[in-house]
Amino acid sequence: MSASSFPPDGVAQPLRVGLLGLGTVGRAVAEALLDDRWRTRVRARGGPELELVAVGVREPGRSRGLVLPASVDASDDLEALVARPDLDVVVELLGGLDPAERLVRSALEHGRAVVTANKALLAARGLSLEQLSRRTGAALRFEAAVGGGMPVLTALVRDLAATRIESVAGIVNGTTNHILTAMAHDGVAYADALAEAQRMGYAEADPTADVEGLDAAAKLAILARLAFGVWLDPESIPRASPNGEDGSAPGITGVTEAAIAAADARDLVIKLVARAKRGADEAVHAWVWPVAVARASPIGATDGVTNIIEIEAEPVGRVSFRGPGAGGPATSSAVLADLLALARDEGSTWGTLPEARATATTTVGAVGGSAGLARWTGPWLDVATTSGLSRYPLLEGPSP
Repeated sequence: MSASSFPPDGVAQPLRVGLLGLGTVGRAVAEALLDDRWRTRVRARGGPELELVAVGVREPGRSRGLVLPASVDASDDLEALVARPDLDVVVELLGGLDPAERLVRSALEHGRAVVTANKALLAARGLSLEQLSRRTGAALRFEAAVGGGMPVLTALVRDLAATRIESVAGIVNGTTNHILTAMAHDGVAYADALAEAQRMGYAEADPTADVEGLDAAAKLAILARLAFGVWLDPESIPRASPNGEDGSAPGITGVTEAAIAAADARDLVIKLVARAKRGADEAVHAWVWPVAVARASPIGATDGVTNIIEIEAEPVGRVSFRGPGAGGPATSSAVLADLLALARDEGSTWGTLPEARATATTTVGAVGGSAGLARWTGPWLDVATTSGLSRYPLLEGPSP
């Protein structure tokens, strides 16, 4: 919202929404906003009115399986849409950096609140967008950027406000978890599991962002902002397991059948885990690595495309969130929740947290050796291969 509260002077007016993008999530959001049954359920729980006013798409002629009523303007002039004076909030669901960044900045500069699920944009430009939002007084909300429908960001800011957060960790990418689950359960090689994930629609034609850990690093940067008050540079987050002098393949691209079998023999599983931890020096230590975890642990027992995020906080201990981390229904529910929060004048996702510190270069939780080379000083799962020894950090389970 703008610096002024909504609704003005206590008048119960609907929150007027402009939507950018009608992909899987955008279509689900539009369908809910146009669904009388959904709106009735919201009202029955004391929720405010939301009104879809305009939709912006880059390819207006393409069929999207959604018929918009005459009351909703459809346009491919996205710049004009975000500048409309009759909008209260712009929902950005285009993804990527361009034109999403330009449109989000324009909306904030025009005093329009913004709701986005764009993790890549937030991870890369989060600090400057937060500064712009604070300067203009226009709220920026992004619950849907991490964890799909799991309200983990709200929990970090609001529900755990009386605690000291020590770490956030978990499985934040469903594609890689599906691949690793298939390798473990079906005994298939990485390449075959990836191909099957692509056929099922869980992996993109170009799976690089998922399988090399880039997507997970972006989400970890967002989690760290709300947990520790700093925007991390996602490109500085280590994504290659520290099992050699030169590191290893990024993300899960180097996970072999031998590693899966070695883990299984010890009642362990390999998972791609993203973790950020508060260090003794108050620095943020972060990494995204394939690690060995106990099969019976909450992370180890999370299979398929399901996500899990665990928060360690004093004095409450460990708090976990588990559920679908992507998809139209799950992600759209988070977008809609952000819209309802704006209509209740709850402001930006960071709430009353102090302004973030400058973007930081991350270090690794257990560090040694030369600068820039990640070192793990905890236990290992060692896997003998034809080319030598492959090593995986062991988070839970018996020591090697």
